[in-house]
Amino acid sequence: MAKNEKPKTESGTPAGTGTQTTGGIDLEALMKQYASMGGNVQQGPVFTRQDANAYVQSVYQQILGRNAVGAEVTKGVNIFLGQNKDTSVTGRQAALVDAIQSSDEFKVRQENRYLDAIYNAVAEDVRKAQA
Repeated sequence: MAKNEKPKTESGTPAGTGTQTTGGIDLEALMKQYASMGGNVQQGPVFTRQDANAYVQSVYQQILGRNAVGAEVTKGVNIFLGQNKDTSVTGRQAALVDAIQSSDEFKVRQENRYLDAIYNAVAEDVRKAQA
């Protein structure tokens, strides 16, 4: 390093603190130290039943076009909250979507859409032939 040259820093990076560093910050060790001093370290997001209910209703609306009712709400909330505590919101929603898409109602709706598409195509062909 030249006489007037400043040491390079890693500021703006996870390892950066504005001074020269040799490695990144060990966040896990830092959290353990904080917890050992009496700090409350929480793992992952915490979801309430109210949060889970909102997600269940949203997913039901998007997939089936209606709100979940009765046992569906309870089952959906249990699926959402029953995931590993470190599972992201996206992962929780994916588990809920999988459960809904494996339901008979979803399968029947998909089959009906397919049959409606066939019927509409045949009806359009008949209209063209009659014209």
